[in-house]
Amino acid sequence: MPDRPADPRLARALADAARHIPLYRRLWPDAMLHGGYDGLRPLDKSALRAARLEDRLRDDRRNPNLSSELSSGSSGEPLTVYCDRSALRARRFAFLRALLHCGYRPGQRMLLLTSRRLARDSALTRWHYASIGEDSATLARRAARLAPRVLYGPLSTLELLAEQLIDHLPRLPSLRFVVSTAEQLTDERRRTLERGFGVPVADFYGLAEFGLVAYRPPGADAYVPARSSLVFEYEAVAHDRAVEQLVLSDLAERTCPLLRYATGDFVRRDPTRPHRPLVEFAGRDFDCIVLPGGERVSPYRIDLALEHLPELRGFEVVQQPDLSLDVTIDVPPRAAERTRRAIAGALAAILGNAMPCRIAAGTIRRQPGAKFRPIRSLAGVRA
Repeated sequence: MPDRPADPRLARALADAARHIPLYRRLWPDAMLHGGYDGLRPLDKSALRAARLEDRLRDDRRNPNLSSELSSGSSGEPLTVYCDRSALRARRFAFLRALLHCGYRPGQRMLLLTSRRLARDSALTRWHYASIGEDSATLARRAARLAPRVLYGPLSTLELLAEQLIDHLPRLPSLRFVVSTAEQLTDERRRTLERGFGVPVADFYGLAEFGLVAYRPPGADAYVPARSSLVFEYEAVAHDRAVEQLVLSDLAERTCPLLRYATGDFVRRDPTRPHRPLVEFAGRDFDCIVLPGGERVSPYRIDLALEHLPELRGFEVVQQPDLSLDVTIDVPPRAAERTRRAIAGALAAILGNAMPCRIAAGTIRRQPGAKFRPIRSLAGVRA
């Protein structure tokens, strides 16, 4: 249930969608909308994936000029999303506004590390692009040659680039801040980037379905919504009261809208502050650890128990289809056994002792071009 007054804009959009869009007409019959939208079940990815394109379009605004984008497929199956021109324009302005808020000024040189194959350098904006599929040495040389004021890219790629700069090249003297995206930026990983690049770090949270959703400027302790046309809702998570599931609606998209869309992402808000600001993105629903009895444990609880252990430089927790756990830890050799025992105790306190848990010191491998999820489950139900 929402903990803030219902947004009348969303109520109108839902009623309109139920009249004009077949998908929503089936999902939310008109009778369910008379009292607002409390109690309407969110649209999930499986229902969206199963719907034909014509069932996702307004029947009075058929428009062949939609832009399409394929989601990353980190849940196991990619999803094609569509966007009309007005919504695409809103997304682009939101991205630029976020950069300006973080300290970017038009005309400053920026290097964007991206998976987009069609992205091209622009002499007018001085935005330059490099593929995250390149090896870190090549990216480091390109960054040193361009001397950007702003560096933008997926967190894992930025971490590899920072290591390359530390080991083989001096820091980028022109750099003023770094923008991390695509993965959960924990405090420890943020500090790693700050040490590697020597500048503050902003965090951009976005989805293929909506573009940029929220961002945290350098030095800030809460996220800022990227645009007013996004409506944020927070659904309770039965197995973990510390986090909530983020539900989003995009009011800028009129032709093929996503309304009350369950993102599958867990977030944490600060209940001690006015308006309960969003302060953390805390893992994915499909990465919940599944217990033998079917209960689920959010990745946030695991992350919270492990990330502040002394001398633990990094970790990876993978639940196998048989429910057993493989844990890889990056620690100095002198602390390996001590840390292994501490992790075994922390996991047993959360999960019990019913599942085999293998803990070993090793290298945490982050592949260029692939999202790194430090806690992931191969046993849960995919969205």
